[in-house]
Amino acid sequence: MSKAEVGSLSEFGPYRTFSNGDLETFNGIYDGKKENVQFFFDANGLRRIGVYLYEGHDLNVARGVWRKAYDSLAKKFGKAETPDIKVASNNEPANSESLSIAASVNVDIAGKTQMAPVGQPKDMFVFSSFWRRGGAAPLISALSPMVSPIPCLC
Repeated sequence: MSKAEVGSLSEFGPYRTFSNGDLETFNGIYDGKKENVQFFFDANGLRRIGVYLYEGHDLNVARGVWRKAYDSLAKKFGKAETPDIKVASNNEPANSESLSIAASVNVDIAGKTQMAPVGQPKDMFVFSSFWRRGGAAPLISALSPMVSPIPCLC
């Protein structure tokens, strides 16, 4: 999909163009709600879509958003793995609440945690990142999903 084709989907506009040519709208739909959706392009067209579910300074709010993102991905694609979070093999599987706590601690210490469905769709790669950027009052972003390539805008 080209940048012009994405931008022509007026029901999701208006679109803002970044200095590098990528697009953003705050009217994209994810899980039935309007969200900040960014479209990343290369010479061949659309290469990735990011749905930014939270950008702010409150780690507890971000943790809750990450938990909902985890649940959403698990519902859509099945079990998700979190390579940065280790759970003892003799324990029951961790639920999204306990994983979100571990993820927020990891973000606070290491700066980033990711998750991805174990069973990926055939035509895209889906994953989610939860990270912080810089300073004493870090910007926390809970991001879900990033897909590449994408066959539709849903």
